[in-house]
Amino acid sequence: METKSPIDVARWDLLWGVQRSQRYHARRSAFFDRWNKATALVGILAGSAVMATLGAYLPHWIAIAGALAIIIMSGVDLVAGAAEMARRHDSLRRRYCELEALIAANPHPRDVQLAEWQAGRLRIESDEPPTYVALDILCDNELARAYRHLHDRPPHRLPLVVRLTAQLVRWENA
Repeated sequence: METKSPIDVARWDLLWGVQRSQRYHARRSAFFDRWNKATALVGILAGSAVMATLGAYLPHWIAIAGALAIIIMSGVDLVAGAAEMARRHDSLRRRYCELEALIAANPHPRDVQLAEWQAGRLRIESDEPPTYVALDILCDNELARAYRHLHDRPPHRLPLVVRLTAQLVRWENA
């Protein structure tokens, strides 16, 4: 078995973290983009004259449910700023992609280059919002599956409810 130098191990660890962060921010960006589109769709459907017309033929509670859906989704969209958050996470993902390109371009770095890459990662991390831990774990599992030919690393186990709500709850203890 080939022994890796400490710098090779540090490069691999950095590359792993950068790729995990890319996946994380791609998922967050897509989540906020979908939320924004869903809010617009609910607003159009529930707030249109069609809903009012259907209200005459459908049970009263459907009109109330439509109004509540608009209020809740629009409120969350306004507070969270889904479109802005989608752009923010996409920007962070792109910055991680640029850093990965620098790392990939040099498979045998010197200490100085490794330190520059680590500093670059820290600069990106300083602009990140707080991490959703379960989502980060899911991204780590995805990366472990992608590199299973290089690692024999078992995935982290998360309960179903944690996996399903990874985009909504921070799950600090996951």
